[in-house]
Amino acid sequence: MPLSSRTKYVLIGIGAVAIAVAIFSAGEWLSRQRAESLTRATLKSELNTFAGALKTEIDRSVDLGRGLAAVIAARDGISAEDFAESCESLLLHEPKIRNIALIVGSVITYNCPLARNRGTIGIDLRQRPDQWPSFERMRASGRPDVAGPVNLVQGGWSIIARVPIFVHGQGRPPVFWGALSMPLNMEGLFDQSGITDAAQLIDIAVRGNRNATLAPETLIGDPSVFDDNPVTVEIPFPDGAWKLAARVPLFGSGLTTDSPLHLATLLAAIMCGAMFFVVSIYADRRQRLEAESNRNRDLLRAFMENAPVAMYVKDVDGHYIDLNAEARRAFGVGDRAYYGRTMDEFFDTAMAKDLADDDVKVRGGAVVRAERNSGLKQAYPWEREIKFPVKDKEGKVVAIGGYVFDITAGKEAEIRLVRALRTAEEANRAKSEFLATMSHELRTPLNAIIGFSDVIQREVFGPIDNPTYRGYINDIHVSGQQLLDLLGGIIDLSAVESGRIEVKREVVTAQEVLGDCRAIIEGMARERQHHLHFNDAAHAPCCADRRLLRQVLLNLASNAAKYTRKGGDIEVSTRDDGDMVTFSIIDNGVGMSTTEIERAMQPFTRLGDTMRAEVGGSGIGLALVKRLVEAMNGRLHIKSEPGRGTTAEISMPKAGAA
Repeated sequence: MPLSSRTKYVLIGIGAVAIAVAIFSAGEWLSRQRAESLTRATLKSELNTFAGALKTEIDRSVDLGRGLAAVIAARDGISAEDFAESCESLLLHEPKIRNIALIVGSVITYNCPLARNRGTIGIDLRQRPDQWPSFERMRASGRPDVAGPVNLVQGGWSIIARVPIFVHGQGRPPVFWGALSMPLNMEGLFDQSGITDAAQLIDIAVRGNRNATLAPETLIGDPSVFDDNPVTVEIPFPDGAWKLAARVPLFGSGLTTDSPLHLATLLAAIMCGAMFFVVSIYADRRQRLEAESNRNRDLLRAFMENAPVAMYVKDVDGHYIDLNAEARRAFGVGDRAYYGRTMDEFFDTAMAKDLADDDVKVRGGAVVRAERNSGLKQAYPWEREIKFPVKDKEGKVVAIGGYVFDITAGKEAEIRLVRALRTAEEANRAKSEFLATMSHELRTPLNAIIGFSDVIQREVFGPIDNPTYRGYINDIHVSGQQLLDLLGGIIDLSAVESGRIEVKREVVTAQEVLGDCRAIIEGMARERQHHLHFNDAAHAPCCADRRLLRQVLLNLASNAAKYTRKGGDIEVSTRDDGDMVTFSIIDNGVGMSTTEIERAMQPFTRLGDTMRAEVGGSGIGLALVKRLVEAMNGRLHIKSEPGRGTTAEISMPKAGAA
């Protein structure tokens, strides 16, 4: 009866195995010593890897504790609820952490999970001689500390990772606040470091002592491993030491033939082992990269879904690939499927056309920014959109990304502001026109009053014998003149504010302007017994309205004369100042503070000291000066200090720079 194919394959396999075993046994007899040495070296390397992984897992737990400690330090503490919530998230993803305790000072205050660790609350570690040395070591060094193995208060034993918490106050060094204590679950620690899995493949065992007074005991694996001359690796800890051991496989006596086939078989075995090792590392690394990629993808998705602005991605043909939650709400998609749909299905025809035009620009590589009024029917009546090309490594546009912001509130506020400004401008214009009209209407009777009072004052039609009448007519004449000056200032101010003033651009020199004003300024100074000085150092001509510039200088000189006590000093000077010609009026009068200067620049504002009250005035002078200077494209700068005088400077552009 012929053998089936399956039976043949089985027999061939058995024969191949038998031949391989025979050849390997012959070669093993000759190379047993070398093989054993190689095996020990390999086991030593693997044990060192596991020991390093064990230390790495402990260090990772410390790093997790650093993050939580940083949060607690930044808040100067944490509530029980927040602590429990933070710890539950860590414990969920880190099975090797048995529990997390918060120590304030040296007292255990919180412990998570609380149910099986309630008995630890309120324990002062200073009363725990088996744990206090490591805690004190951590506090003194200011660095995390790993203690153990130690007995736990709640039962069992573990390695404890502790992280100090320091709080920072303003202007003082960090102060020790407490610590995080994280007992590590031994089974979880062995699993994470790969020792548990390795025990399934290698005869491996771990032995350690819980404290210095106890004899070592086997923590994992067969205790007899330590009796068969194993390969061992020390795992040092601050409070003791562990040993990681692996039993060396037994080698048969083998054959005495030095067969090349044995060497080939041994080489093949080593190569297969090396290949397995490389493949395993590659597979593990690939798995980790995939996990990291998945985490990044989930994080990006969560970022988009929780963003308070509408975000979307379209392919180059305008079909939507992704919309976040805000975009679905803004576009009115809701629970409807959006993948593969176009903007024509979400927006009206006109708006869809504008968006399509923008897509064309983005496909060309441009970034498009646009603001539009999408209408009251949309979730965003006013919106700002930013579209940008998504390019691959070669620079090819493969998608269109975009953000849409709701700017309705800002636009409505802007519209209200524009309306308010227009209303204010119309009101100001009406005020200026009213003042100008009323001022002109009042000047006619005032001119008559001043004229008749002047005739009477001069006694043109006969003498006035009564001195009281003569005093009255002088007061009428002075008051009328003051009121006429006030009305003239109001007319000039309203003309400037309403834009009706005519500014004549002409080239004038500082000498010409000072010549126009000199006699009047000397009269003002002489009337109040001031010492007047002229210093004309400017050489370049300036571009200004000669009449208005003369009026500005006379107003400033009048203020200097009026607000300087008798016998004061007044200096009128000019100088070349870069591309400007500067006129300065300097006095040692009463002066003003910075706040008073700002107030004096406003129309009809009078400062309230005693001397100003005696001098009187309308409060128009400086406001009018400022506006006239600005109308001539000049600059006005006033420096003053109460009790030490005032310096007023008018800078006009030079004729060549205007």
